[in-house]
Amino acid sequence: MIIHRVKLHNFGIYADTVSFDLEPKNDNQYTRPIILFRGQNGVGKSTIVEAIRLCLHGKLALGPRVAQRDYETYLERRQHRYADGETAVRTSVEMEFDHVVLGRRHHYRIMRLWGKPNSRTATELLIWVDDEPSNETEDEKEFLLRELIPPGVAELFFFDGEKIATLSETGNASNSLLADTVRNLLGLHLVEQLDRDLDIYLTRQTGIQELQQHQNELTQLHNEEEELAQHRENVRDQLADCRRNLLAKQREITLQEERILREGGSFAEKQSEREAEHQATKEAIAHVEQEIYELSRQLLPFAAAPRLLQAVRARLEKESAFEQWEAAQPVIQEIESNLLNNVSDEDQGQKRLIAQIQLILQSYKEAPMPENEVVHRVSAEKRGLLLSWIDEALHNTPQQLAHLLQKRQQLQSEEARIKETLKRVPIHELVQPLREKLGQLNRELGRLEAEQERLTAEDERLTFHLERIVGSKRRVSEQIAGIETDESRIKLAARTKLLLEQYEKQLMAQKLAQLGEQLTKRLNQLSRKRNFIEQVTIDPDTFSVNLYRAGKPFPRAQLSAGEDQIFAIATLWALREVSGRPLPVIIDTPLSRLDDEHRRTMLAEFMPQVAQQVIVLATNVEIDDATFNFLEPAVSHAYVLNADSTSTQVRKQQIEYRPSAISLDEVIVHAAK
Repeated sequence: MIIHRVKLHNFGIYADTVSFDLEPKNDNQYTRPIILFRGQNGVGKSTIVEAIRLCLHGKLALGPRVAQRDYETYLERRQHRYADGETAVRTSVEMEFDHVVLGRRHHYRIMRLWGKPNSRTATELLIWVDDEPSNETEDEKEFLLRELIPPGVAELFFFDGEKIATLSETGNASNSLLADTVRNLLGLHLVEQLDRDLDIYLTRQTGIQELQQHQNELTQLHNEEEELAQHRENVRDQLADCRRNLLAKQREITLQEERILREGGSFAEKQSEREAEHQATKEAIAHVEQEIYELSRQLLPFAAAPRLLQAVRARLEKESAFEQWEAAQPVIQEIESNLLNNVSDEDQGQKRLIAQIQLILQSYKEAPMPENEVVHRVSAEKRGLLLSWIDEALHNTPQQLAHLLQKRQQLQSEEARIKETLKRVPIHELVQPLREKLGQLNRELGRLEAEQERLTAEDERLTFHLERIVGSKRRVSEQIAGIETDESRIKLAARTKLLLEQYEKQLMAQKLAQLGEQLTKRLNQLSRKRNFIEQVTIDPDTFSVNLYRAGKPFPRAQLSAGEDQIFAIATLWALREVSGRPLPVIIDTPLSRLDDEHRRTMLAEFMPQVAQQVIVLATNVEIDDATFNFLEPAVSHAYVLNADSTSTQVRKQQIEYRPSAISLDEVIVHAAK
């Protein structure tokens, strides 16, 4: 299937008529499968996907059990509203595509129109096949579209954020979505319908008394199964709505948090912390100033006169030398007297030695300074203390003062910075309403999460009872098959029911094995680690996915957030491969939750290769100009969407192949910013 064109007339945010050419173009050298839509959030990218779904499946695009009145209300809300508040009189969505049916390619054109000429919304479905208008009834046209592209199969080419988010989770939600997708893919709903038809056939057979009891039990089981299946379907619809509301609420919370940040809420959140920091800084400054004050009460004033200190130290050292000389004089005189008293007149050698000693002692008799110049008569202990104070005043005290002054300057700079930060904190009245709104959103999120848990538990309970009923029906079918009767049709119907169950199991096991092989291949292709996973198996009963590495189970819980996203995308890619259906791919916000490495594989591996036609809806942040330059050789058409308060303007970007000088790494890094 190749979509050629989508045309919107007064649909949603699109005013008047807007047409998008979506047919992929090929040149002599390059295949260009990508159709790119870029724009900010809220400019109408998802509206295009919505229009394609609506055009193909009408009311079924909203769900399997949507009331006609709800469908009409939806159509009314999708009619464009002009700036003056007036609603468009007529709205339509239209698409053209090629599709192969029974080996032949046909060109289809589908248009859905609606308006509200009176109290009721009037709808019309028009179909052209190979440019010939279809004259069938409305119901026959709807049936044709369902047969052409079944709603379940169509899900294989819509890679929306909700589906990717669900598949990236671990648990029942992901398993349930995978189970439903596989059943739609294999057409197992037809097997289930045949099984129910056989139940009805068996309950209507008469004339065999032994069969009557089993018929009654089978009728009761069938009715109970239908009631539980309907209840479970309703629960699953509520669960799907709950998950959509959860995602919407999470996005709303993110936007509210961003708004608080823009308004200065991040400063307000830390106001008390910064005030405490400011107080601590002021106390630290006071402490430093107290240390400076204490220093000034001690030796700091003397440090201001270093020359005077050096002169005092020299005087003290000189007077110390005088006191030592003065103390030594009595000793010298005593030594000299003893020498003279003990000298022998006859020993000339002794006389010469004593003369030399006297000469030496004479040099110690000369005073280092006049006695009248001695000023400081202090003890040696006090002199040593004074000298130590002088050394401290000359060296340590200036260093301490410089350190304290530098510390005070740093603290004062920090105090000035904190004061400036506190000035930027918005007033309480500005931020408080935003915080209250955020608190309300978080409470609503909590209620939705609790509701999701309740619905999930209810879904599991109903599934358990339905499985029990299936087992009971199998037992009754075996009993009916064992009845001795000439009615071969009854026995054949009962045996067929037993064989259908085996057929479904074998077909499921075979396709799940193929899906596991394809999932292994695509997961390794999209992962930055080429041998990331050795094997993937899918349990046919629970649809839980098991990963293996080095021959051992590898828990999905160990996958990073980016790897979970890659896993979800690889799963959808593998499902497409197993389906064998050449459908286009429509993927919304493909790079928003991926890290740099996984963005690389999405840009280089996935988008250009997943299908013959890949419609990408991305924000300007996801695919900026540098990333676009890299993708350009694979892009057929590129549309830039901009919106004002009432409508969206569309600009088609010129596509021209040219070798890009920018490397892929540079593109990824730039896009990640």
